[in-house]
Amino acid sequence: MRFRIFTVVLVTLLAGGCVGVPQGGRVLSGNAGGVEQPIDDPYVRIIPVGPDRDWPPTMIVQGFRTASSSFDGQNGEHQVARSYLACASCWKPGAASIVYDQLDTPASEDDGPGRATVTLQGTQLGKIGADGQYIADRRAFKQVFHLRQDAQKQWRITEPFPPELLLSRDDVTRAFRTLDLYFFAPDAQVLVPNPVFIPLVSRSWLATQLVKQLIAGPTTWLKNASVRSEFPAGTTLRDLKVEGGVATVNLSRQARAGNLRNMSIQLMWTLRQLREVQQMQLKIDGKTIDVPGVSGTLQSTRDWEAFDPDGSGEPQPAYVRRADGRLGHLDGGGAQVVLSKLQVAHPAISYDHRQVAALNAAADTVTVTDLLGGATRTTLHATAKDGTFTTPSWDSRGNVWVAESTATGSRLWVIEGGTRPAPVDGWALTPYPVKALRISRDGTRAAVIVKVDGRWQVQLGRVDRAPSGGLQAEGFIAISSELQSAIDLAWSATDHLAVVGMTNANPSPSLFDVPVSGAPISPMIGPGGEMTTVAASPGSPLLVTQRVTGSASPNAKTLNVCRLSDRFDEWKCYNGTSDPAYAG
Repeated sequence: MRFRIFTVVLVTLLAGGCVGVPQGGRVLSGNAGGVEQPIDDPYVRIIPVGPDRDWPPTMIVQGFRTASSSFDGQNGEHQVARSYLACASCWKPGAASIVYDQLDTPASEDDGPGRATVTLQGTQLGKIGADGQYIADRRAFKQVFHLRQDAQKQWRITEPFPPELLLSRDDVTRAFRTLDLYFFAPDAQVLVPNPVFIPLVSRSWLATQLVKQLIAGPTTWLKNASVRSEFPAGTTLRDLKVEGGVATVNLSRQARAGNLRNMSIQLMWTLRQLREVQQMQLKIDGKTIDVPGVSGTLQSTRDWEAFDPDGSGEPQPAYVRRADGRLGHLDGGGAQVVLSKLQVAHPAISYDHRQVAALNAAADTVTVTDLLGGATRTTLHATAKDGTFTTPSWDSRGNVWVAESTATGSRLWVIEGGTRPAPVDGWALTPYPVKALRISRDGTRAAVIVKVDGRWQVQLGRVDRAPSGGLQAEGFIAISSELQSAIDLAWSATDHLAVVGMTNANPSPSLFDVPVSGAPISPMIGPGGEMTTVAASPGSPLLVTQRVTGSASPNAKTLNVCRLSDRFDEWKCYNGTSDPAYAG
């Protein structure tokens, strides 16, 4: 019996970068607000090899599994993998995949003359859906393959064919790219990213598939957040060409009924992630279209900068709690008092910088205060015995969100317009304590640190309208299986979190960049000391609270807020400050 090498590995420049491997989260990531995604790094393509006539059932299954990770063929139809099947045309897998962490040695059973069964078992990390959405689901899995010998006594896989591809974490890193589709928040002109995993067949195929998925609408998970797409029902992509930096998008006639400006915004923000696209021309049924708000027929990436999901991206004012308990504005000289009589803990600043929501020292009361005149706008008291609040969080519509938590559960509150407190009835995390909650700028997603199975996990949920008309926060999923526990988090971009947490490799509190897509987390250099809280804002330096040993006594601990210098990559710390905050 001969054993041939299954694959040949070639490095090409067809398309870029490592999407990162799903480690326990869902799909929601990409390039917005200047956060670059390495989609243009060299691409490692695996060229698959077909079956040898002498291979036994286990080698046939292993060869099929390897070949099915290549997406070979003009449209990624797995031509070589199909040669392992008794009926090549009967298998229609698409991009749906089981993503595994490790695989056990295959087990083979003789089912009689010319028939066999091969079982693959291992540890599943999650699944990629047909719509490109990754859902974490770490568990043991088993996939059974039935085989028979053909007339030439060669083993082939028979029906039922596996409905999903079986891919390792390395397969996903190599063969997929994570890119954002952009939709509008339900009641505002704010873009919401919807990252999807797209197999890389070719560079032109990637751009075409990206637009096709945009027109098809958001993934099932985000669709339930009631985001809007401006493409009319029935709209299809007739063709797409990218030449000389210009993407010409030709839509079907149904697009005439849509909002040309908003469709262009969605298209431009989605296509601008590809380095070869600097401008876009919109056609409908072959006819070039003039788009309102654009001079001429060519749109550039600059035309829709006002819709950046991360806002302006300019450095934002930083705030802290001073040692005397008052709110301070952080500048080069220290923390300058904002309101002389205002005492705060864990402050949160509104996006217009006119209001502050903060806790009292016991964390059982939330107060919203006018920063211009110092007047109290509203006060919310904990309703549960021993209930305490998380740090408040603002969305861009002027609502304050806060979770009230006990040792046995939690509830969610929203202070609409900063003045009208109301409980959120549709709160999926009611049975679980919550340590931290941060609403995304667009108001459609909530990042939380929640206690599940004795561990503080980082999870992501969606915010939408319940059937009753009220608000609800549901669909929470774990983001990363790498993080073993988390202490605090903040949105550093529309699709990234800055997290203070621990991993198996680093059990001390450390600083991590965490994509909300479930891609691998990245450690960041912190200021030293014991880190307790973090604040972040797109285009602004990170702020971290450190607890350090005092010089007067080895047992004394003091708090300092440290700010990262982007220019020198150094941390500057401000003695006696804590609870850093940016707007949001």
